[in-house]
Amino acid sequence: MLRPFVVLEKKSNMSVVIQQTETFSVENCKISFFTPNNVSLFVSISHRELKEAERIYKSLIHKAFGKKNKMKIKGRNLTRLYNYFEHIQSSIIAIYTAIESLANIAIPHSYKLERKNNKGVTELWDKESIERWYKTSEKISDIVPGVLEIDSPKKLPLWQKFKELEDIRNEIIHQKTAIKSKTDVDSRFLARLLQPTIFSTIKSGFDLISYFCSMDKSHAYFPLGFGVAHVKPEEVDDFGDTFEKIEDD
Repeated sequence: MLRPFVVLEKKSNMSVVIQQTETFSVENCKISFFTPNNVSLFVSISHRELKEAERIYKSLIHKAFGKKNKMKIKGRNLTRLYNYFEHIQSSIIAIYTAIESLANIAIPHSYKLERKNNKGVTELWDKESIERWYKTSEKISDIVPGVLEIDSPKKLPLWQKFKELEDIRNEIIHQKTAIKSKTDVDSRFLARLLQPTIFSTIKSGFDLISYFCSMDKSHAYFPLGFGVAHVKPEEVDDFGDTFEKIEDD
């Protein structure tokens, strides 16, 4: 769920913890629940799919390394291979989406960026424009570190792995036709999914999120579960001036 926030009443030195909730009407039924953290949801999806992909890979593909110089997969094992492709691609897409979501929520609504284009004209980019037109790797390496006043993850050993993750994700999402024939799909990216290094490539996404969470332990919208997390209390003079009592129906 989203990180709770704390309100401290200065006159009494007492505090209350508040959890954001959502209420929606679906088929004439009012549904209420604590607001989830969308970054966390995609991290959870990726982690679950990665574990299942690793299980299939070890039993189907990895065991053949060093024992065979040729392997033809067919029958029941072909179904298992396709299941592997489902799980590994789902994990890649989910962790990349989690990083993209983290980058977007880290940029304040009031944020503005000035930059010169290739014609020397100064452009003013707002949050919406950055979210829409900047690559995720550019947002996470250039924009977000500036907002948080931290070092860019480009300096970290994981960065090259993350760039590989972004490249593979783009190949999956934007699959092209083959160069030799426009009627054939280009499936060469599947070879990358069969390399044992694919798992460390995906895990670089988890490490990247962990880096940002460790650099800003109290960010209201960063996911929980990545080490120590802090909650900064918001101070008010009197609860009565801030809160209004409502009936819970």
